[in-house]
Amino acid sequence: MMKNKMARSLLVMFICFMIDSLLRYYLPHDLLKVNLTIVSYIGVMMFTFLNNDIDEERRYIFALICGIYYSVIYGYSLFIYALLFLIYALIGKEYMKKATFTYFEALAIVILTIFIQEAVLYSLMWITGVTKLSIITFLLWRLLPTLLFNAVVFNVVYIVHDKIKLEGDVDVYFS
Repeated sequence: MMKNKMARSLLVMFICFMIDSLLRYYLPHDLLKVNLTIVSYIGVMMFTFLNNDIDEERRYIFALICGIYYSVIYGYSLFIYALLFLIYALIGKEYMKKATFTYFEALAIVILTIFIQEAVLYSLMWITGVTKLSIITFLLWRLLPTLLFNAVVFNVVYIVHDKIKLEGDVDVYFS
């Protein structure tokens, strides 16, 4: 049963990452980073939910698999996304010990997670000289549109997660 839940969660993550890949073709995405860019984070959103559904002993393995997959497919960097997903798993685990996962808390966590990921990526790109984009341009042309788009898409992800019931009978809040 435990391995089956992990396999189902990984399958759901794979589907979410594939949807993200598909949306990248249709969303504004400026390769030169000087015009509007919107990045879909459906996989990251679903990860925030599934992270708390995965059993304690498999949580970090799940995060590492998702982070490495995301790194190889989207980031062309093995360690940064794997590290970010592990940090999300740790922070999510700590947060869930103290609160229930209401709609508005979930939305806030998802938006904060996307904000952190975008800020870390921008900082690394700026420090390494990959981008010369000013912070104001980044905020207006990439971060804000990305956050708004994902806040709207969050509603679908929230409903889908509720419908697929991967957590089963385990109460993740008190187990």
